[in-house]
Amino acid sequence: MTGLLTTCLDARQRAAVEAVCTDMHQPYVNAVGTVLKNAEIVFDKFHVLQHASAALDEVRRQEFFRSGAVMRACGRGKRWLLLRRWRTVRGSKRQELRQLFAANRRLFKAYVLREQLDRLWTYKTREGVAQFLYGWLKALRWQRLPEMEKLGDTLVNHFDGIAAYCDHPVRFGVVESLNTTIKGVLRRARGMRDETMLLLKLKWASARPIRSSGDLARFIQPI
Repeated sequence: MTGLLTTCLDARQRAAVEAVCTDMHQPYVNAVGTVLKNAEIVFDKFHVLQHASAALDEVRRQEFFRSGAVMRACGRGKRWLLLRRWRTVRGSKRQELRQLFAANRRLFKAYVLREQLDRLWTYKTREGVAQFLYGWLKALRWQRLPEMEKLGDTLVNHFDGIAAYCDHPVRFGVVESLNTTIKGVLRRARGMRDETMLLLKLKWASARPIRSSGDLARFIQPI
């Protein structure tokens, strides 16, 4: 990634980049910090919540084996239902979740903590994000949920990248759409040996509509 940013962007372009949206993978963070000196990192919301879902799933797994027959009867086959956001659960599925939470309060607490994290991106100031995260960590205290405590440590360590959304409100839906498009092109491009053609296809799949000769000239300029 360091080489890509260095070769595809000239010095003026690199200096003009104000923010970069990326996941929490440390090599990406290192590459951006090395090449784009003026850019601030904004962590992808969906990747942060993916960590939260992984912590919730680990709580489910631990409780499934710890709580005995009652939990196993209610929790069997509920993994994917449990990982869904509450607002997307409808009808009888909500009742199934309520039965599961009634059988295991620790799982219910972990689910609520995961759901609350969505509010991190509703604040307009870094102070608001910090206050919410402090309250979230305070609510986690004495809950005996080591998996969620580990998640809390991750959020604290990556606070700057999460709070940067206040200054750079990235449209995460657009980011995820581009990622999905690129992955689809890469799947279709297996066996392709010409990297220039691959990058051209990526530009074609993610570029704005070409409506004029000027748009075409900008599109086919060297990558």
